[in-house]
Amino acid sequence: MIPIGTDRRLKHTPWVNYALVAANVFVFIFLQRTRSDLPAMRIYLLHPDNPELHQFISCMFMHGNWAHLIGNMIFLWVFGNAVNDRLGHVGYLAFYLAGGIFAGIGYVLLSGTAPVLGASGAISAVTGAFLVLFPRVRVMVLLFLFYLLVPFEVSSLFFLLLQFGWNLYASLVQPGGGVAYVAHTTGYAYGIIVSAVLLGCKILPREPYDLLSLIRTWRRRWGYRRVVATGYDPFSPMRRPPVRVGSARRWVKSKTVATHTPQSPEAMEMTLRKQIAEDHARGDFASAAQGYLQILQINPDSVLPLNQQLDVANYLMSACQYLQAARAYEQFEKYYKDYQYIGDVRLMLGLIYSRYLHQDERAEMYLSRAIPDLMDQDKIDLARRELEQVRGRLKG
Repeated sequence: MIPIGTDRRLKHTPWVNYALVAANVFVFIFLQRTRSDLPAMRIYLLHPDNPELHQFISCMFMHGNWAHLIGNMIFLWVFGNAVNDRLGHVGYLAFYLAGGIFAGIGYVLLSGTAPVLGASGAISAVTGAFLVLFPRVRVMVLLFLFYLLVPFEVSSLFFLLLQFGWNLYASLVQPGGGVAYVAHTTGYAYGIIVSAVLLGCKILPREPYDLLSLIRTWRRRWGYRRVVATGYDPFSPMRRPPVRVGSARRWVKSKTVATHTPQSPEAMEMTLRKQIAEDHARGDFASAAQGYLQILQINPDSVLPLNQQLDVANYLMSACQYLQAARAYEQFEKYYKDYQYIGDVRLMLGLIYSRYLHQDERAEMYLSRAIPDLMDQDKIDLARRELEQVRGRLKG
């Protein structure tokens, strides 16, 4: 199976990954033209029996043949662009080089004595990072089926776990079989662990569908199923989960006590949120928007879950309630800055303030912030034209 692309949309151009691909191709072509001096080039391979410091870097940019180079560059292109976009240029370059060095150290410590070359260890680190950062992204794969090429899509979680499992199995069964499986496995382990640590320590901003979020969701669902299995009916107010008393292995049923819910602001907000969720699930955006406006009267800084907030804001805009729509979009922009299409939200805010609310200062601010995050050229052109008009009015 050969990956040929993903459905992850990039926010920035991955220049460092482009440069790494170009460097690998350039070094390979240069070495192909100097085959007469090939023995001298062996000092740049990584020799496990007598490794030198420079070899951990130099071996990363050398390949044995065209098939070796093309196979590695396909994986680097497909998975490296998104990781470069997520880590930034400096962070990605440091991550890539460190991944290759770590894979080389693993090969020296755990494998045989044969010299090794190739970017596979560093690329394995990149794909390991992709597994942690983008497990729900779809990967387009070409499957060789006899004489046919069959394209299909598969989740990156499945595809990359399969790759990691195969390399781990091969590392244990045939560590010296002509392919540096140990380096691949070590690179995968480095990429997975480092990316998970960056997310867990919040050094790297979290996303709703990274691997740690999926694990947390799975644990919550597992806990819910376990409680339901004990007899708890979540849809009946007359049944409660069993309560464990102290450290004794004795279970008792809790009693149901009739209480009167106080009409505090917090209670009113919770009631409205529940109603908004029901209206949103039915597609009744008008009622959901009305409920959200009531919540804002209770707590002006309130925000709904991402999809609800965006649908409410879009409805208010379509209903020509521009001031309320701007308020809803601003709450979305404030709390969901990592949303993939945040540029579109900022563009909408800029247009509302420019064309309907006639607040050119705020329009200029949102249009300026929208342009770097927009992905569609037509929208970029629209934002620039509107920004020129706004600045012209401000100067006049």
